[in-house]
Amino acid sequence: MLRGLYTATSAMTTNNKKLDVVTNNIANINTTGYKKDLVVSETFPEVLIKKIKGSADMMITDFFQGVEVRQNDNAYEVKTKGGFFRTKTLNGISYEKSLNFTVNPEGYLSTYYRDQDGNIDASAGYLVLGNRGPIYVGDGTLEINDRGQVLVNGNIVDNLVMMTPPAVIGTLNSGVRLDKIETNYEQGQLYETDNSLDFAIKGRGFFQVETPEGIRYTRDGSFKLNGANELVTDEGFRVFGTQGPIVIRGAHVTVSESGDIMVDGERVNRMNLINITNLKDLRKEGNNLYRMEEGMEAETEPFRGQILQGFLEGSNVDAVKEMIEMITLFRNYESNQRMIKAYDDTLQKTVNEIGKV
Repeated sequence: MLRGLYTATSAMTTNNKKLDVVTNNIANINTTGYKKDLVVSETFPEVLIKKIKGSADMMITDFFQGVEVRQNDNAYEVKTKGGFFRTKTLNGISYEKSLNFTVNPEGYLSTYYRDQDGNIDASAGYLVLGNRGPIYVGDGTLEINDRGQVLVNGNIVDNLVMMTPPAVIGTLNSGVRLDKIETNYEQGQLYETDNSLDFAIKGRGFFQVETPEGIRYTRDGSFKLNGANELVTDEGFRVFGTQGPIVIRGAHVTVSESGDIMVDGERVNRMNLINITNLKDLRKEGNNLYRMEEGMEAETEPFRGQILQGFLEGSNVDAVKEMIEMITLFRNYESNQRMIKAYDDTLQKTVNEIGKV
């Protein structure tokens, strides 16, 4: 009964955080260059449950019948008929009937997630456990057979499947928890402004700006000129050019798709645009700016997008989808409230009535 209380409470806590993120997305529907946030949640580890004072009952024994294996490039999907796969999570060992994994940078089998390009990222995955502990395969040729055996260069190194212990009747978890908040960097809709100092990035990349705290990145190209004729953001932060601050003195300003700045027909500078590949290490801060996480460096590649002058990029928030998500979260929250109320009433009867007998 108390496990049910914990499960419902964890769901309410997670829904609260999701609601905060959704409302923030909705509040920024009209923010230039805003990228919506997503909440990534995960269940607590699946633990084994047994019959109280149970014995090995042949009628309920989960006999091992083999493993179904699917491989897609460097990713593996396995399902077992009988027994369990195990992963080492931050909250303990989790037991699963199906599992997706790959080989992480250290050479161990690990769970993974996919980035915005669909590429496998195992840097934050959980280690897959075999009968001898974490399974190390290195850079050898990996093969998983239908018995769950892990072979490297043709040699058996371990087995993925843990046979079902006596009296075990299944698995159970204690609810969900917040894992992390991810930012969706998909392109927002471009709209025309006819302002020669408005710029939109079509494709990937960021403008670089100078702040008192250091270099920051933004997709908001609604710039203006300060008293020294330098190109700055609305907050007064200078925009970086390849030749230093961008100074514009003239009547006619044009910017090419590659970022070359022409003033009265003369090239004066070029926007120092950057394409960051390790987007997972970017963190939002105020004024529509991004910074790299403490201790991390921006990994970059050449800018291949386009600069559109007289345009701005709108938010990539879909108002209809966010409203539907908000309604769904409210309903889930109310359902968990009712569940907690039912558990509370049951506990009250247990204490006040059954306790009298």
